[in-house]
This record gives sequence, structure tokens and C-alpha cells, in this order.
Amino acid sequence: MKKILRIEDIPRFKSVGEVKISPNGQRLAYTLRTILIEENRSNVDLFISSINGEDEKKLTDDGKVSGINWSPDSNWISYIQGDKDGNNIMIIDVDSGQKRKICTYNVSNASLGVGCNGNMVIWSPDSTKLAYLGSLEPVDKEAKIKVINRIMYKAFFGNSDMRRRHIFVVNILGQEPAKQLTFGDYDEHSINWSPDGKEIAFISNRTGFDDYNMHLDIYTVNVFTKQIKRITDSVGAEYSPIYSPDGKMIACIATERGNTSNESTPEDRHLWVYDLDVLKGKCLTKKLDRPIGSSIEWYGNSDLVFTYSDQGRVPIAKVSLNGDITLIKEGDKNYGRFTVSKEGVIAYTCTTPCLPDEVYTLTPENVETKITDLNPWLKEYSLAYPEEFRFKGSDGTKLHGWIIKPPNFDDSKKYPTLLNIKGGPSGMHGYGWSINQQMATAHGFIQVYVNYRGSSGYGQTFTDAIVGDMLGGEYRDNIEALEFAIKICPSIDVNRLGVWGGSYGGYLTNWIITQTNRFKAAVSISSISNLWTQWGCGALPLWVEVELPGLPWENQEKMIKQSPIWEAHKAKTPTLFIHGEQDYDTPIVEAEQMFMALKKNGVEATLVRYVEEGHGVRSKPQNSLDVSRRTFSWFKTHL
Repeated sequence: MKKILRIEDIPRFKSVGEVKISPNGQRLAYTLRTILIEENRSNVDLFISSINGEDEKKLTDDGKVSGINWSPDSNWISYIQGDKDGNNIMIIDVDSGQKRKICTYNVSNASLGVGCNGNMVIWSPDSTKLAYLGSLEPVDKEAKIKVINRIMYKAFFGNSDMRRRHIFVVNILGQEPAKQLTFGDYDEHSINWSPDGKEIAFISNRTGFDDYNMHLDIYTVNVFTKQIKRITDSVGAEYSPIYSPDGKMIACIATERGNTSNESTPEDRHLWVYDLDVLKGKCLTKKLDRPIGSSIEWYGNSDLVFTYSDQGRVPIAKVSLNGDITLIKEGDKNYGRFTVSKEGVIAYTCTTPCLPDEVYTLTPENVETKITDLNPWLKEYSLAYPEEFRFKGSDGTKLHGWIIKPPNFDDSKKYPTLLNIKGGPSGMHGYGWSINQQMATAHGFIQVYVNYRGSSGYGQTFTDAIVGDMLGGEYRDNIEALEFAIKICPSIDVNRLGVWGGSYGGYLTNWIITQTNRFKAAVSISSISNLWTQWGCGALPLWVEVELPGLPWENQEKMIKQSPIWEAHKAKTPTLFIHGEQDYDTPIVEAEQMFMALKKNGVEATLVRYVEEGHGVRSKPQNSLDVSRRTFSWFKTHL
């Protein structure tokens, strides 16, 4: 008999972070995260192996590695190591293991938005210099009086220092101080060095109203003259620019709509290429009608590698400059971070519902090698695999969901069941590893989940379906998915139903308990209850303006109609609210309002506040375990 997972097993999990293949295709570097539960922190260290996974060795022991990058000559790896003084740029000789600190810098904690987190540090093509993003303005972290004159004064976690990010270049020999290349009341991010070493591409919003819009464009700065050149002038937003190996083109990820959010946005992102001679771009993935992932890599001068979301799955594909798309890896799996060598070897992570991320390599001859085996102890445990279902909703919308059953499932028994609502609203449930889903089933619950309208992976029309109609169709999709699951799975106990979700899933959970009393318990994590306060108190006012769409006073009826707090007096479901006090993605005032309304109406409710936590309550391992314990204790008590 195999073992059943318990919350105490969570700290045993090891997970892959970044994966980078050496330019010469001979070695592989990756970061590995381990949990130190007694110290209440995680360690992230750098490992290296041959391209076949042999000769693995650990290169760091400080546990604070991020932002790894190979030097173009494949001799060094740079990485960022944080400490009390700021960020240290370190380089390590991959043969000798000798480390050297290149410089220490500080960078703003301002939340520029999802997609604005491309390269923070990048090597020059001749492997003699490093470019990085830093902030020089002084900041008083202990100030008791703060004067605010910008909208973006809140980061996703805590308050923003509102300093600007600029590009600096430093010689790895350390013979001279770093040279600043960009200046002004702007932010630069997502840097990439041209193959000839003469310029650096970057993303910036130079409209003068960067707190009010996401009009991000590609620029270049000459490394020697500091002259800046604008490459794109689009209505939408560009992200993650990367030069072609011959330097004639820049590829990027982009949107086309002017009304774009700095977080979850309904518009699918696509892969674009710009010809630098004529400064003209074209979209290569539009006919795919699927959103591509957050990174792209050149495969020679005429192809690009990318991932995309497709009905719960995340394949790896390749697209030519003519827009011809070829699948590289697919299946009931989620392929994640990837990297490509000059020789065409691809290294990537891959996860399944029963296997956390592992690292693999794939040769141009299609030979796949598994590099890591990070959690072999899992083979001793009974894990749950999702069963797929599809149906048409009451308005004819085609919907896709899953049922996941407890280990040692007995179809002659009835089981308490949880409706599990994903966040987003973009993004999707699917065939990746989820510790929450495995833990819920290990505790004896059936789970039902659906990619409701607004989810990614089903085409732009499906994703757009909630714009101006949040909570409406999504509510029906979730409830009708549960009804369909009850029809096809008689073991679901209709008298013991619970509902839970985080972020946008918490928003929908808050709404569901105001619309029906059929659920006997609810857990709402990092939720939203009031669009007025979410817009006015959070770090993401643009998100509300995109989804409405428009400004709140232009849509007062929608603001009220789409806010659960205005229906909270109808709720009767015992509800546990979980929130981080430093969360400005969805501020804690959202949970406080719902909690207050339920308590005033005599409904059983508990609010758990995590003082040092942000969105999702996941920065401190002990807090994450506490969330799991409280969540399943709440459901066991009430179901």
C-alpha cells in the first residue's frame, strides 16, 4: 500500500527555478529550491551538469541565487546574490568554481507589471562586460511621513520606493566603476545586448504617463555614445526583446490593444519580429489563436522557440519567419522554462499532474534526456490524476473541466467535494503539478475544476467573454461544471460541498457564497470583494479599467454589480478568509470588508492575517504550511 501525502511532506519537495544551457551546448545550469522549514526560508542554489545530466555539481552554498546567465564564451555564469546591502552581481568559473563579486547595486521594488521582468543582468557578446538594471535615487526606508505624488506608490508586495530603473554597464575585471547609459524620469527593463556589442535593446514607457497606461515600446541605447533609438511605436505593449543571432531583427512578445493591464489582461500575447533595417514588424503567431508564454528564444536566424497555452496543456513549438508553426513537444503535460543553445539543443522543464518540474534536454535529432530526478521519494506515495470532462453550458459555451479523486478511491462511497476555482482570470487549470490539488485529495476530498470563460488556451473570443461581465458567465460556468460533475460522478456527496479559490478565484468564491447557500464551507484566499477599493487601494488600477472596461465613475452600475460586497448580506456559508497584510495585488481591505459583512449578519467567519506576507501567502514556508492546515481543517470541520 502506497503512502498518502500529508502537509508535513511539503518541505521535502525540491523544485527547479531557472534553466540555462551553455551557448556551446555542452553544459546545463539550473537553480534548485529547497525548503528549510525550521529557519522559515528557502534556499536557492546553482547547479551545473553536462548536457546529458552527468558530472552534476553544486556551485553555490549561500542559498540566495537568482538571475543566472552564461557568458557567451561558456566559461562563466553570472548570478545575483542578495544581502542587506543590496544585490551583488557574482560570476563563477564553471571549471574551477572560483567566484568573484563584480559590483553591488540597488534596484527599485516598483511593480512595473507582469511581463516587465525580462533580463535584469546580461553579458556583452565578448564576455568582458555585464549590463544591469539599477536605481540610484536615495530612499529612506524608515521614513514615518511619506509624500505621494505618483499613482504607482504601491508594489505588489508592500509600498513602492518609486525609484527609476536605468541601464548600467560594468567591466568584469573591475578596473573602473559602472557606467550609466540611460537617464531621465523613465524606467527601463528587459535588456538584451546586440550581437555586435554596440547597443542594448530595452523596454520603456516614455509617454510621460507611465502610471496611467502600458504603452511599452522597444528602444536601443548605443553603449558608446548613449544615443537612444526608438524601434517600435505601437498602440499596445512589447515585452522581452531579443536580437536574432545575425543582429538584423529583434523578436518580442506583444499585445496590440491600447487598453492593456499591468497584470492579468484579457488580450492574448503573441510573438512578433521587427526588421531593424525598415523598423517594420509582423506577428508570427496570430493564426494560432492561443497566448504564448513569457519567453522566446531564437533557433538559428530563421526560427523562434516558444510555449503556449492550449486547453490545459502547454506545448513547446517553433515558428518560422513565414509563420509556419511546428510542434516540438506536446502531450498531457506542461512544458515550462526553456533555453536553446547555438547548436539547437533545447533544455526545458516539464511537469505533469503527478510529477513536479524536472529538467530535460532535447537534441536536434529529437533525442530527449531526463537530467534531474528531484523527488524520488514521491514514488512511494499514491497521487491523484485528473479525469477530463467537456460539456456545453446553458448558453451553448463549450467548457472544459476535470474531476480529481482521492487516493484509494472507492466508487461505492460518497465523498465531500470541493469546487476549486483558479485565479487569473486569464491562465488555466490543466496538466501541471499542483500541490494544493494533491493535498486536497490526500485529505479525502474530490475536487472539481473548470476553465471558465476568461481563461487562456481556448482562443481570444473565449478569453474576452468576461470583459464587462465579470462574475456573470464565470459564475454559471463554475456552478454548471459542478452540476455536470455530479451527474457523471455519483460519488460526489451533494450534501457536503465546499468551494475555495485564491486571487481571482477568491473573488469568485466571495461571489458564489452570496448567490447560493448550497456550499457548507468556503475558503477565500487573497480575494477581491469591492471593485471600488480594489481600484483605489491596490497596485493595479489598470486591471479594473481593462476588465470593466473604463473608469469607475463611467461604469458605476457595473462597479456595484460586479462587487460581491454589495450582495454579502445574502451569504450564509461559513467562510475562512486568508490574506497577507503586505498584499497590494489584492489589498487586505478586500477580505476585511467581506469578513465584516458576514460577521454582522451572524455568519460564521474567520479572518487570518499574515503580517509579513503578500499575495497568495507564500513567501515564508511556515506560513504556507499554516494556510494548508487551516484550509483543510476548516473543510473537514464543516464537511
